[in-house]
Amino acid sequence: MPKRWISQIAVLAAWLVAALLLGLGFGGTGWWLAGALALYLAHTLRNVYLLDRVLEGGKRRVPMFETRGLWAEVFGRVARLQGKARNRKKKYHRLLREVRESTGALSDGGIILDAAHEIVWFNPAATRLLGLDPARDIGNRIDNLVRHPDFVSYLAGPRAEPVVVPSPVEEGGWLAVQLIPYGQEQHLAIVRDVTREHMLETTRRDFVANASHELRSPLTVVSGYLDSLSDADDVPGGWSKPIAEMRRQVARMTQILRDLIELTRLEAAEARAPQTFVDVCGMLRILTNDFPPSDDRPRLRLRLETDAALLGSESELHSIFFNLISNAMRFTPAQGTVDVVWRADADGAVFEVVDTGIGIPEEQIPRITERFYRVDPGRSRATGGTGLGLAIVKHALQRHGATLSIESREGEGSTFSCRFPAARVALRSGAAQAAG
Repeated sequence: MPKRWISQIAVLAAWLVAALLLGLGFGGTGWWLAGALALYLAHTLRNVYLLDRVLEGGKRRVPMFETRGLWAEVFGRVARLQGKARNRKKKYHRLLREVRESTGALSDGGIILDAAHEIVWFNPAATRLLGLDPARDIGNRIDNLVRHPDFVSYLAGPRAEPVVVPSPVEEGGWLAVQLIPYGQEQHLAIVRDVTREHMLETTRRDFVANASHELRSPLTVVSGYLDSLSDADDVPGGWSKPIAEMRRQVARMTQILRDLIELTRLEAAEARAPQTFVDVCGMLRILTNDFPPSDDRPRLRLRLETDAALLGSESELHSIFFNLISNAMRFTPAQGTVDVVWRADADGAVFEVVDTGIGIPEEQIPRITERFYRVDPGRSRATGGTGLGLAIVKHALQRHGATLSIESREGEGSTFSCRFPAARVALRSGAAQAAG
C-alpha cells in the first residue's frame, strides 16, 4: 500500500484513539467517537470542496494545512496537471496563431466545411475570391453562396480533379475549386484564381481551331497536285517514291488537322452530349467491316452481348469506338487478336476493346490520354497515328457521363473499357420513345 494511504489511515486511527481515550476519561465514548468521525468527515468534505475549486480553476494553490499526506499528494498532482495543461494551451494558441498567419498569407482560398457542407472557417483569400463575410457566412452552406450547377454537382460527388466555375465577385474571372476530404466527413475546399490560365487555354484553343481551319485549304491544294503528279505519265521514274512519301505525309497532316478540329470542338462544346438514339450494334457492325481480314493485320472479333442502345451524339460515339478499335489494330501484331465487346449490366453498358498487342508500361498509362502523347512514337508515326485519338475519346466520354479504364501489361496486351451510365442506356423500344 502506498505511504500516502498509510499516513491517511494513521491520521484517522489517531483521531479515533484520541476520541476513545477522551470517552473513557469523561464518559460517553460513543459520542466522542461520533464527534471524531464527524470532524474527519468535515475535513474530508472541505478538501473535496477545495479540490473542486482547483479543478474549476478558481483556486490554484494547495490549501493551507495540507502539506503532507494523501490530500497534499492529490493537490500536488492536480497542480502539476494544470501546469501542463496551461503550457499545452499556450502551445496550441501559438500554433493556431501561426496557422492563421500562414493561411492569411496564402493567395489561394481555404474553406473548412463540415459534413453538411456548412462553412466552419475560411482564410482572408477566400473572402477576396468568393466575397465571403465571417459575420454573415459562417454556418451557411457553401452551395448557397456558390450556386453554379457544375460546383453543385461537384459538391454532391467530389472528383479527383478540381472544378472550374465563373467567379461570383469578378466579372470574367474563373476559379478552380477542389475538395479534400479529412476527418469525419469534413472537407477542405481549396479555391484558386485561374482566370489567366483559363484565358490562355481559350486563346490556345482558338488558335488551334483557326490554324487547323486555315491549313486545310493549302493542304487540299497540295494533295490535289500530288495526286495529279502521281497519275501523270511524264513524271520521271525517280520521282515516284518522293511523291508517294509526300502524299503519305499530306494525308497524315490532314488527319491530324481533322483530329485537332474535332478535339477543339469537343472542348468548346457544352458539358453534356445530346440524347439522340444511337444504334450501337449497327454502328459496331459497320465499324468492324472497315477492318476486313488480312494477312498483315490482327484478327478482329465482334461480340454483341446485348442489343442495348445509347442516348448520345452519334458522331462522338462513332469517334470513340473507331479510335479505340483502330488503336488496338495498329498496336497488335498480325498474328494477334482484337476483341470488340458490347455488353450491359445493372450499372449501365460497357464497350470494351481487348487486344493481344504490345501493351503499355504501367507508368505511362495515366498519360496516354494526353494530346500527342505516344507510348511508341516510332511505331505510331509509321502506322499513321496522330497522338490525338485517346484525347478525343476522353473528352467525348466525359460529355456522355462515361468513364475510361485501362488495364495493360507490357508485352501481353491491353483492355480499354468505356462504361456508360444507366441514364444513357436503353433498349431499342425504350430508347426510341425517350429520344422522341
